[in-house]
Amino acid sequence: MLDRPSVKPGDELSASGKGCEPGRMVTLTADGAEVGSAYTDPSGAFTAPIEFARIEAGRHTVVAECGVRLTGTVDQVVTRSSGGQTGTLVVLVFFVLAGITTIRFR
Repeated sequence: MLDRPSVKPGDELSASGKGCEPGRMVTLTADGAEVGSAYTDPSGAFTAPIEFARIEAGRHTVVAECGVRLTGTVDQVVTRSSGGQTGTLVVLVFFVLAGITTIRFR
C-alpha cells in the first residue's frame, strides 16, 4: 500500500505491506529501477520510503518483492509554470537598457 495516490517532484512517498517472511529484505522497484528497500519486522510487515531517480509524469506501478509480490500504483504529477519568467525577463531588460541610456547621455 502506498501512502498517497499521487506525488509531485520532491514529495515524500512511503510504501507499507504485510504477508512477507519475518526478517526478510524487501526490494521496491518501479519501471525496472530500484526505488527503495527495507527489512520486514517479526510479523512480516514493512514500511519503506520510496525515492524515484527519474521524474516522469504518469502512472507508475511499484512492486515489492519479499518472497511474495506486492504491487501498488502512484501517479507522478509534473507541474509547469508558463509566462511567469517571461514578464520578469522583460522588466530586467527594460531596466538594463534604461541604465545604459542614462549612463550614455551623461
